[in-house]
Amino acid sequence: MSTIIHYLLLINQDLQVTIHQLLMFTVKYIPLRQMAYDASKSPKYQKFKTDKLPVILKPAKQDYQFLNEYYTWKYGKPVSPIKRRKASTVPEDCICPRCSAPHEYLYDNNGKGEEFMCKVCGQTFVNGKYAMSPLQLMCPYCGHALVAKKDRKHFVVHKCVNKKCSYYIANRNKLPKDLPRSELYKYKLHYIYREFNVDFFKMDISSLPDYAASLEFRKLNGHIMGLCLTYKVNLGLSLRKTAEALRDIHGINISHTTVANLARTAAVLVKPFVDNYPTVKE
Repeated sequence: MSTIIHYLLLINQDLQVTIHQLLMFTVKYIPLRQMAYDASKSPKYQKFKTDKLPVILKPAKQDYQFLNEYYTWKYGKPVSPIKRRKASTVPEDCICPRCSAPHEYLYDNNGKGEEFMCKVCGQTFVNGKYAMSPLQLMCPYCGHALVAKKDRKHFVVHKCVNKKCSYYIANRNKLPKDLPRSELYKYKLHYIYREFNVDFFKMDISSLPDYAASLEFRKLNGHIMGLCLTYKVNLGLSLRKTAEALRDIHGINISHTTVANLARTAAVLVKPFVDNYPTVKE
């Protein structure tokens, strides 16, 4: 019995020596500075981190007369009509699509009589239609409006440019103090949201490989597909663990076979156009 214990102690000592050698090798050859910021093995993978979804605001219909009364109550005077220095290029029948303000309150925004802006509510529009998206994306961390930075073929990149955003400040504080400013672009500091305009559930897959399954008639949506890809790809879970996480965390009853079909089809549909575009730099 004592011989076995002595043998096990020798093995334990050898393992401790091996662990010490591995630690010394890690400290000497692996750049821990970049890993101190994130658990990723390379800064480029940080751009694929899963963040909160942006806050979506839909501008409500307003009444310019009510807004005028509010401005009078708050500032002591209403919004006065525009005093033009030259003949108006705004048609007399043109009204604001948001608050119905008449042409007396409308600016010629680009000087060509094509794009207008309302002085009462600040809405920009073209020929009675919204010039900007009727839905506004807001940063979930600071509440500032996201700015569209990149307009790609299949998606639009929105970015929070607020330097006082808690998300930006927290990420910036995690960086090494001696990191050069020329290296900041490698790290995902600002909140970024990619708005895909591709409907994966209505794409023609007749030209795709046989293992790509049709998504059009499934009782799923883009959010469930995104959750599957997040757990399967970003977190590296197995198919069964992904299905279990969706069931236990989100209450979504889905089989591991469906997760596999979604992942394979998404890979086939996404890869051709994602490879053609560079990653977003800060």
